[in-house]
Amino acid sequence: MNWSLRLSIMWLCAVSILVIFAPVFTPYNPVHPIADPLLSPKEHPPSGTDHLGRDEWSRLLYGGRTTLGASFAATTITVVLGLVLGATAAIFGGHSDRVIVGMSNAALAIPGLLLAMILIAGMGPGIMAIVLAVGLGGIPGFTRMSRSVFRELREAGYVLAAQAMGTSQIRIIRSHIFPNSLRKLTPVATINFAWAILGITTLTFLGLAGDPSIPEWGVMLNDGRGYLFEAPWLVLLPGLLISMTVIVVHAVGKRIGKP
Repeated sequence: MNWSLRLSIMWLCAVSILVIFAPVFTPYNPVHPIADPLLSPKEHPPSGTDHLGRDEWSRLLYGGRTTLGASFAATTITVVLGLVLGATAAIFGGHSDRVIVGMSNAALAIPGLLLAMILIAGMGPGIMAIVLAVGLGGIPGFTRMSRSVFRELREAGYVLAAQAMGTSQIRIIRSHIFPNSLRKLTPVATINFAWAILGITTLTFLGLAGDPSIPEWGVMLNDGRGYLFEAPWLVLLPGLLISMTVIVVHAVGKRIGKP
């Protein structure tokens, strides 16, 4: 394990612990004002207050819960449905393969962010709508990737040997194809999680979260942009958390994929 991977894992562990145990690390409610607005981190440690006098540290920790939780949920939707569709296309082939591949190609022709915004326009703003939009928007790409992996495994020697021995298709999928696909698709799912963080914070930054008081990193970034010169920490802190988390998750995903 090289030093960059160690640092990435340390960052992810630290952020995960802070956001999961947010009530332990901050005494303040993230949506209630507790001091004067726009206090600097020096005046109100450790992160100052926002334009409404809310504790910025509390909002960063609770906002991480929202952002990372929503990103994990969106990634789960992408991976589960993408696996099912990819496996169906690769293993059964024929008409199913043509339909799934055709629909995936059509969806991939639309930029992911635009597709997510179209879905949110139909469902209405809100965190749940954003989760569904980002999760569904990632399915076409993951479906194509999983289909390629399943097609490759379907032709593997041990699978052909199992078929020659009369092993049922369901048992071959359960015992041979699916377990071996995880090794190749786990890095893809990890990188998809990084893209989900980026997609969700982008959509919440655009004001599609619904409730403007919700603690969430993209919402905080949007709130702080009007005070960039008066209180730059309101933009720098959530921006740093988003950037660093996306970078390290992406780096971990790439490293997992290496032999």
